[in-house]
Amino acid sequence: MSIDLSARPRIREDVVFGPGLRAGDTAVYHVKDHATGWYYKLGPREHFVLSRMDGEHSLDDINAEYVAAFGKRLGPQSWEQIFGLLHRRRLLGESADADLAELERLRAAAAAETKRSRSTLLLKRIPLVNPDRLLGLLAPRAGLLFSPRFVVPVLIATCGVWALVISEWSEIWGQMRLHRGAPLYLALVITTSWVIHGVHEFAHGLTCKRYGGSVPEIGVMWRFPLLAPYCRTDDVMLFAAPRHRVYTAFAGVFASLTLSVLFAGLWLVTADGSTMKAFAGSMVLFTSLASLVNFIPFLRLDGYYMLTHALGLADLRVETYKFWGHLLRRHMAEVQGYRRRDLWTYVAYGVGSALFAAALIGTIFTLWFTRLSGWLGPVPAAAILTAEAALIITLIVYARRRKRS
Repeated sequence: MSIDLSARPRIREDVVFGPGLRAGDTAVYHVKDHATGWYYKLGPREHFVLSRMDGEHSLDDINAEYVAAFGKRLGPQSWEQIFGLLHRRRLLGESADADLAELERLRAAAAAETKRSRSTLLLKRIPLVNPDRLLGLLAPRAGLLFSPRFVVPVLIATCGVWALVISEWSEIWGQMRLHRGAPLYLALVITTSWVIHGVHEFAHGLTCKRYGGSVPEIGVMWRFPLLAPYCRTDDVMLFAAPRHRVYTAFAGVFASLTLSVLFAGLWLVTADGSTMKAFAGSMVLFTSLASLVNFIPFLRLDGYYMLTHALGLADLRVETYKFWGHLLRRHMAEVQGYRRRDLWTYVAYGVGSALFAAALIGTIFTLWFTRLSGWLGPVPAAAILTAEAALIITLIVYARRRKRS
């Protein structure tokens, strides 16, 4: 393959490059091909080259800048590898125009890969609708929802909701117990809880669309042991402004907090002992506690992604595991290139995660053991807990091996 260094290649305009996100001692760049739906991850060198293929830079120009940045010139073999990849993926303008059938094949392959990656023993996503067009109509008209004139008062009001939860805790709990077996109460609570989850996910999608992303799916997700709605907002990794990534992650919690204010108002105006009073109290409690749980950064929920985006990291948990793996195996050379801030982040997050996991597991096992002991006695209870722990560990190991295969 002969390489013309005077050529000025151009990556297709619908191929979008995301910002560099820290991953260990390097950076990761997310790239999306809108024509096929493929997402790619590039290292700094690959991103440096491809991001300059804009039809303005010749290969000689790119090579000169590459030498200045990395101290090494790209030879014929490197260029052949780069163009081989670009042609296989149809990322160049002329290659896309020449082979629409190949683009369709890549589109089908991307859909198949997405379907495969979201179907494991512990995780399965079932898409229901494509909301992108609807969100495209709503996002430009929803400016008030993103304005401080709306956001700040709602956040202040949620402080009042928490004051209500704390001060009225026994009353809320009493009203819930009074109606816990009533069919109407249970139907309202279950249905509304799912609606709240749906609004939560829709808010993620609306915010993603507001800042330029596409939202191809809203559906139902099985994440062991829970079943809940989900919204696919992968394009958040392409946002140049970190605050837009943080806002998208926060939007779901904010929507739930907004609803908690409405349910608190309903609690205040309904009569004691009524079904609506118990329902309102349940929803205030549900939205408030769910929002609090979502903020915990040691669970892969909204708070985790807010923290990851705010720190400019590719994946806080994965990089923390890698860092501690190097540290425990005493591979100190592997962490020499880490930034000081990242080192402290991985240390703090690793220690915090371990303490949180120990406290959570210890609490669950203590409560479950206490309950089982009351029913069966301590020895059968211990045997059941041991069997359950072995089963959960086996399922996790199996799921991870299957994902890697």
